Amino acid sequence: MHIAGLRELGFLGFLKKLYKRWSDNAITDRAAQLAYYFLFALFPFLSFLVTLTAYLPLQGAVQELLARAGEVMPDEAMAIVQDQLQKLLTVQRPKLLTVSLLLAVWSASRGVDAIRTALNLAYDVKETRPFWKTQGMAIGITVIGALLVLVSITVIALGGKAGAWLAGQLGVQQVYAMVWAVLRWPITMVLIMFVAASLYYFLPDVEQEWRFITPGSVVGTALWLLTTWGFTQYAEHFGKYDVMYGSIGGMIVLLTWLYLTGLIFVLGGEVNAILEHAAHEGKAPGARAPGQAPPPPEARPSAASPGASKERTAARRSHLRLLRRRQERRPIEPHAQSEEGAVPPEELPPEPP
Repeated sequence: MHIAGLRELGFLGFLKKLYKRWSDNAITDRAAQLAYYFLFALFPFLSFLVTLTAYLPLQGAVQELLARAGEVMPDEAMAIVQDQLQKLLTVQRPKLLTVSLLLAVWSASRGVDAIRTALNLAYDVKETRPFWKTQGMAIGITVIGALLVLVSITVIALGGKAGAWLAGQLGVQQVYAMVWAVLRWPITMVLIMFVAASLYYFLPDVEQEWRFITPGSVVGTALWLLTTWGFTQYAEHFGKYDVMYGSIGGMIVLLTWLYLTGLIFVLGGEVNAILEHAAHEGKAPGARAPGQAPPPPEARPSAASPGASKERTAARRSHLRLLRRRQERRPIEPHAQSEEGAVPPEELPPEPP
């Protein structure tokens, strides 16, 4: 199977590029930022979901959502979410278009907006869309995402019950139970892949074709399920968060799970950007459309990469890029043609020890 960009780079070259992006774009720091925004947005999002169920014929969708989330979340994190959700179900639900609900939607959309910033950095572009458009898009994706979550969970639940009834009529209940237990994971993967593909398409300020299956969405979905399963096993059998952190142990588990989620989402975006920049039919780094000339290197976000203030190797690469850009802008003397692109030794930063 041909993956655009991977043939041009080679697998080893792709891994080198990904490692450089990991360092230069400070992906772990971006993931920590996303974890905070996700935590800040999670409970307003749950409040919005509960409110929607009062106005839509989706009875039992919230309970079904809890059951599905419990399969992929650590028990300590799930207990916090479930406890807060039960409180929301017992209090009086706000009416639509009230100030409290609008604030909840705005708060929930902050997680989406944080992903937009990280993906723009992955494509090395500055945001050019107006404030109302970017924030309206974040709110729109949040609202539509909430509706899709509820509808998808309800359809899955109804489909499972319909299948169980049909299996009962045919006398194959045990076989159906085994098949449905296996099919839940592929269905979950498809839903997560759809969410990832949508975010990678709408959020960055670049032009691209809609594709349900992208390298980033596939890698991100597989890594997220594997990492979630691994972290859940560790938290439930080896990690003693309640001993170390006391009463906030469950919150630490939830925050760590959100951190891993943010890390994998950003990593998937970086994978898509690297392969598209390397492909012949793709965009150049910093360009917003195929065939478009990118802005000067010093006008891109990578001119001062976030990792330059964190790691020495990233700082050296950033310094070398700036020196090369400066020399490219100097007039080249005839006798210096053979040394085009060389960086004066006296201007190089010291080598790492």
